Amino acid sequence: MATEKSLSRCRADRFDLLLLHNPDFTGYTSERVWSAMDKLRDAKLADRLGVAPGPANGFTLDLMLCFERFGPLLDWAMIILNPLEPWPGNLVLPAAVKHEVNLITRVVDYGGLFHDDVKPGHRFGPQDHRAFRPAGWVEAGCEKLDRMRDIAAKHKVTMLQLACLWNLSQPAVKSVIPTLIQESGDNAKPIETKVDELASLPDLKLSNAECELMAEIGDNKGCMELKGANRAHTGEPQPDRWSLTPDHQLVAKRWGIDANADLACTHKMA
Repeated sequence: MATEKSLSRCRADRFDLLLLHNPDFTGYTSERVWSAMDKLRDAKLADRLGVAPGPANGFTLDLMLCFERFGPLLDWAMIILNPLEPWPGNLVLPAAVKHEVNLITRVVDYGGLFHDDVKPGHRFGPQDHRAFRPAGWVEAGCEKLDRMRDIAAKHKVTMLQLACLWNLSQPAVKSVIPTLIQESGDNAKPIETKVDELASLPDLKLSNAECELMAEIGDNKGCMELKGANRAHTGEPQPDRWSLTPDHQLVAKRWGIDANADLACTHKMA
């Protein structure tokens, strides 16, 4: 019913790709859920299926467990990934390769910074979700961007294009999606210009050394509390956060992930 209503709103007969968006614990693990998703393909309402965690970051072990259980049904998955936010999305890349799941990476622009028109002192609107980020994130991000500009200049690309190329140089990543927002201010780029930058992305891959340097500059490991399976969570499961299960611990062990060290918030909050 939900799929048919969505198709009606889109004035379409079928989806090229249908993603289960923002699932809870049941959505990642339930045979009934994914059997129902598969029936949508049988009913010719969708050509391909996938899963899209979010909107917040995390869900790492949940996504990997989903790959292991339902990989044959999954064509695509969507994760958050960009040069200033390599963690924790980079942890799921090997599992996506093994289970032949293509990855869409969203917010490749890192809150607009790679569009190069969000600068220190930028004023966000009162309803803009970015206004709720920790103070100083624009200043810190712009400083890191400046350290990547030589690579962009070498390849004669914009900073948005550089971010896209970094993402597309990662294993399993086949698609990039920036957020397109018309920023305020006299120096703001028109959205049409941002679309043109995306459409004119050159067909090249960054070298391993360039990718590693950018990841080192943008290293954000431990910068936030992650959603989904989290050892720090106690009590009843929440819609977007729950405790580690034995299955989570097993999948972590199989992929060499230490939930205490690799999925924990280590940055002190002011």
